Amino acid sequence: MHLFARLRDARHFERTHLGELKKLEDFDLVREIGYHQELGAPLRMKTLYLLDLGSVATIQRRVRRLKRLGLIVQKKSAHDGRALELLLNPRLFKVIARYAEILAVKRKRI
Repeated sequence: MHLFARLRDARHFERTHLGELKKLEDFDLVREIGYHQELGAPLRMKTLYLLDLGSVATIQRRVRRLKRLGLIVQKKSAHDGRALELLLNPRLFKVIARYAEILAVKRKRI
């Protein structure tokens, strides 16, 4: 598939399945939460602030919105019951996996 055709398909997928992710900050938060979830080290709010993805107020507002939409969830840490960890909703995790497949472009050797 040609490059721009794949980009067009990716944008269509974003509008259809990821419409709740309105701003780049939303995509950044989902990416970082998912990345750390894959590593087996879920993020906590403090760690999220330290990633410098935006101001503390912006991160709090965006996380609150994503939680309200059910895209991310908080659970108590298995290691420290006082700490809350951020995780992607399993449904969103599957949608992001499909999105990654669309974005995967195999390069031809010249």
